[in-house]
Amino acid sequence: MTQWIDGDAVLAAVGIAPGAADADSAAWAAACAAAVSDGIDLRLRGVLYVSPPIDPPVGLDPADYPELTFAATVAGAEAYKRREAVYGLTGYVDLEGAAIRVARDYLDGVAPIIARYATIGIA
Repeated sequence: MTQWIDGDAVLAAVGIAPGAADADSAAWAAACAAAVSDGIDLRLRGVLYVSPPIDPPVGLDPADYPELTFAATVAGAEAYKRREAVYGLTGYVDLEGAAIRVARDYLDGVAPIIARYATIGIA
């Protein structure tokens, strides 16, 4: 699994200094980071990366893909904040201005970014 984001980056994205987080928050951030990284890897399964060309992406350096790292940061922050969702609303809105519910996939907001790297259905 490629680690697109780690728990410290999730904490920083939501405005918590990594050293200032309690053990529960740090564990939740690490779980969110692992879930986001795994989800991005799943959506990019079979993608031939061009910088450097590696298939499967063994030893892939996320620093070579800042757009995907940004997407992981946004998704990680959304996943982390879902624990605080009041009445099932995350506090985020989609492109049409509708409130995003907790049951929604936290990768939906960054799916267009991830899709630029996936060529699903093209042989």
